[in-house]
Amino acid sequence: MCNSKAKNALAIVLVFALLHAQIATAFAGGKSKKLVVAFVGIRFQGLSAEQQNKLLARVLEIVESESALQLIKPRDVLKSLGAEQVAAFLNEQDSSSYRAIANELQADHVFAGRIDGQVRDANRTLLVGELRRFDAGTNFLHTFEILKYEDNLGVEMVKFEEEYVKTLVQSAEARSKIGPWLVLGGVTLVGLLAMTLAFTRAGGEGSGNGSGGDTP
Repeated sequence: MCNSKAKNALAIVLVFALLHAQIATAFAGGKSKKLVVAFVGIRFQGLSAEQQNKLLARVLEIVESESALQLIKPRDVLKSLGAEQVAAFLNEQDSSSYRAIANELQADHVFAGRIDGQVRDANRTLLVGELRRFDAGTNFLHTFEILKYEDNLGVEMVKFEEEYVKTLVQSAEARSKIGPWLVLGGVTLVGLLAMTLAFTRAGGEGSGNGSGGDTP
């Protein structure tokens, strides 16, 4: 019986070792999945078509520059959802509408915003509004407020990129690195417990008096 239990324990060790090696190899060679980000667009008021295109292109450039993101551009969102739904969304822009867009496009994050132009100087336009990022995983809507003259918007765009785009990428990279090793650690723990239990049973059932003589 002892030999049988020892063989079973050895089999468990070998199976566990093979699984451990296969999982480790798969994790080491695998690529992290890109985050799907939908940029729906920006609702503008009080700005010329040229100003609108310039601002839209700037925000799109920031999000598109991150290789860790799989971007759904405004024109592709428009094709998928239709002009009526996009227009309704840009006018509402509450948490429920962002969540609905994320679900329909199967996006991890949704970007959009609204910017109004106010002429307070003959040669300068004050931009007032916000850019928003919705995180589907946490159901949280972040708001980046804008209150800058158009010619000074560059500083705000750098700040937006650092706080709302780069942090998104950094968090995704951190999760992709630690996640697989947490799984591997769990497999290791389960395997060690199984091995310990097998050896304990083998030792317990193999020990005993061994004497079968009759009592005088």
